[in-house]
Amino acid sequence: MAYELIVSDNYPNSYWLEYEQGSVEPLDLRQCKKIKTSNPLLFKVEKKVSEKRLLSFDFYCCCGFIVISPRLATLLSSYKDFLKDVQLLDANVIINGQNHSGFKALNILRMLSCIDVDKSDSEPLLANLPDSPLWFTKIVFKQNIVEDFCMARYQESEEHIVMSDKLRQFFIENNIKGIDL
Repeated sequence: MAYELIVSDNYPNSYWLEYEQGSVEPLDLRQCKKIKTSNPLLFKVEKKVSEKRLLSFDFYCCCGFIVISPRLATLLSSYKDFLKDVQLLDANVIINGQNHSGFKALNILRMLSCIDVDKSDSEPLLANLPDSPLWFTKIVFKQNIVEDFCMARYQESEEHIVMSDKLRQFFIENNIKGIDL
């Protein structure tokens, strides 16, 4: 079974991270290739927020990036199946002017054909181009995805991310916050 990785409803808009600096661009992540970078990526929370509450989350929203907490990074570093599908890039987050290290940005290394295009609702992203990527308004997953994976980008829609049932259960067991489970 497959599940879409979606930000949880209780994730406040004021907790969105802004990408400040680094040698990686969001479009680089859609290539599903390992990235070499020597310096941590830097993200910042623009608004003054409750540091304690923000740090209670494990997944953080940021345009084009998925940033995870040091706690989740430690848990996933020992989960061998995960590391074959995802590269963990070092990241720092500035919260209320204070730099916090130990965060990671996810670079997903796999693409998986997982959308049943016939049963899903979609339209061309650019209506005047026949081979334009599709914009999905309703996604129906293919039945019986047999490929062994933890996390992957949808081959049919690279900005979307799918996770396996096994990874979802791992997140549930470890009380991961910030995504819908």
